[in-house]
Amino acid sequence: MADSPEGVPHAQEQLVLVSIPEMPDHLEQAGLRKLTTARIRQLAGTAAFPDPVYTRGRLRLWLWPAVEAYFRERRLNPGARTDLPGAGADAEKEADTDG
Repeated sequence: MADSPEGVPHAQEQLVLVSIPEMPDHLEQAGLRKLTTARIRQLAGTAAFPDPVYTRGRLRLWLWPAVEAYFRERRLNPGARTDLPGAGADAEKEADTDG
């Protein structure tokens, strides 16, 4: 006999919903860099961040697998200028190969 009724996923297969205050701990458990809630709120306002699956008032919930995938695929350029067009690591690589 199964541990759970047929059609009900096991605990590790269930969907995990997370709010922003829970995300830093989930990131750390997943082996990713732990960010502050303030930084996650900034990233959540960008178009690349996954859309929340539930919103009510100020509460927003996201599917953890989608958020984890976002942070795993997120490209970082520490120290690179992002305020100037054509600046950053890609522009430096092109400058090195032109000469």
